[in-house]
Amino acid sequence: MKTVRTEIPDELYRKAESLVREGWFRDEAELLSEALRRFVDTHRPELMEKFIHADVEWGLHGNE
Repeated sequence: MKTVRTEIPDELYRKAESLVREGWFRDEAELLSEALRRFVDTHRPELMEKFIHADVEWGLHGNE
């Protein structure tokens, strides 16, 4: 298990805190893990395509 330290906007934190307080999540760590998991699952294909295009461009043109 890894620990990640980051900063988020106050308003976003208040919304996350509210979800925990209302019982939707056990704690902030669970909420953030679920949010990150959903983001990665949802965006994986487009992220993969983006990175593949970047690799191809680098392979074709290097660091011009």
